[in-house]
Amino acid sequence: MKGLQVTLLILFSCALSTQAIRHVHVYMIGYEESILAPAETFYNVTEEVRMEESTDELLAEYETIKEEIKRLREVDQSKDQYTFRQENAELVARSEALASELGQRERIEREIRDIWIFSIAGLILIMLGCVLYYRGSVWPGLALVTPGFLELIWWSAPSFTMGGAVKEYDVLLLNKIIWSIVAFVLLYTLWWLAERKRAREEGLV
Repeated sequence: MKGLQVTLLILFSCALSTQAIRHVHVYMIGYEESILAPAETFYNVTEEVRMEESTDELLAEYETIKEEIKRLREVDQSKDQYTFRQENAELVARSEALASELGQRERIEREIRDIWIFSIAGLILIMLGCVLYYRGSVWPGLALVTPGFLELIWWSAPSFTMGGAVKEYDVLLLNKIIWSIVAFVLLYTLWWLAERKRAREEGLV
């Protein structure tokens, strides 16, 4: 049993510590702008939209541009998609950049919500497992503690959401850092308590 506990301690500790270090690194660096001048990159519109802090303002602008595009299409419906995009390149580019940014912000907000939901679920599993463990049901307790920590590790892992939503992405990173630290401290606290329990049972303390 102790061999399994040591193995889990090492594996969970490695996962949580490396993830936390990576998140802190990315959070401290922050958003890095391209070294290219705006005139030399195709992404200048996207970068401008990305740096806007207010999601409500972006949404309002997107709705306005969408209505403008709809109006222009109705003026001359004979134009094909390619011709329309060529003649209204700036407007279409702005619309697509706004749509992409709003979509990314929405995905990040959902991920932040899910981090808290599933991390709290993981904490509940850990607490239930600890109760069973300290009441003598060692294996059932460990069977709940293990998936509880796996939940914490999974939801504090590097995000699959990349790019855009600079402010929201910082909040996401901060949440992952917090849960990584919570899980790491909890892991070693439980290890210390388990060692104290073992020492008492063996009459060492």
